[in-house]
Amino acid sequence: MPFFANLIVDNLENSSKFYQEVLGFQHIFTMPGPGSEPGLIHLRWMKYADLLITKPVDGKSLVEPRGVGVALNFQLFDHFGGDIHAFAEHVRRSGADITGPVEQPWNVYEVKVIDPDGYQLIFTQPVNTELHFDEMLERVVKKGDAGNPK
Repeated sequence: MPFFANLIVDNLENSSKFYQEVLGFQHIFTMPGPGSEPGLIHLRWMKYADLLITKPVDGKSLVEPRGVGVALNFQLFDHFGGDIHAFAEHVRRSGADITGPVEQPWNVYEVKVIDPDGYQLIFTQPVNTELHFDEMLERVVKKGDAGNPK
């Protein structure tokens, strides 16, 4: 795996269920920990977009809030039929903490989801796949949004 995130969670089973059932991640494997309980769960959004979730090594709960200032970003691709609105509706029906979809000046729709442990996940889908990067930058600068993303 060339890149992956490792999130420390309070309840591996609940978090794994949330990532799989609500967000659509695939379970790759569960590594046993002490006492034959799961110690680590490997999940995959898509090839090279992996997520590991683990319990705190010392068994103590983590302080709140978690992941302040960090967001994990995932491109929607063909998940949920490539429809960010369908994805958002599915997540919303689960009762998860969700915002969006919001169209951003950098040519994407964004859906922000807060997982059960307070980690921020951003799911994106391009608005216009024909728009070149230079054109997008030019539009953002003309609107005065450069350096002031929403």
